[in-house]
Amino acid sequence: MSEKPKKKNSFKLVIIVLLLLIVVGGGAFAGMYILGNKSEAATTKTVAVTESNYSLDEFVVNLLDDGGLLYIKVTVYIGYEENEKLAVELETEKPVIRDIVNSYLRTKKNADFTSTGLVTIKSDLITRINPVLTKGKISHIYFNNIVISR
Repeated sequence: MSEKPKKKNSFKLVIIVLLLLIVVGGGAFAGMYILGNKSEAATTKTVAVTESNYSLDEFVVNLLDDGGLLYIKVTVYIGYEENEKLAVELETEKPVIRDIVNSYLRTKKNADFTSTGLVTIKSDLITRINPVLTKGKISHIYFNNIVISR
């Protein structure tokens, strides 16, 4: 008879341990679920910034290669955070900005227009154009339809 009460005690102990594991696991799951929703809510509260583009039109510029016989033909766009005052300023400063881009592109060679070279050219143009602007700053330069020819 002494063996039966031991089985009941060990059975009760197993049930208690299982119940504790279920409660602890459920609490951990609920905590992760609540924290996960809070972090998603925090990311959805960020303000979406829209970018506007401004066309500087097409450039046809002689390169330094082959005594100026090579030329580049490219359409350039400026990307900036949406800003009405900057849009007006870009329109009024367009001749100055075009001159900056034109003068800069004339110092380049054909070998400068590789994928890594384009990144450098874009960042250089941004640093040259931004000091001219007072109502905001540009964030991107986009090149479309790049053609290098003789």
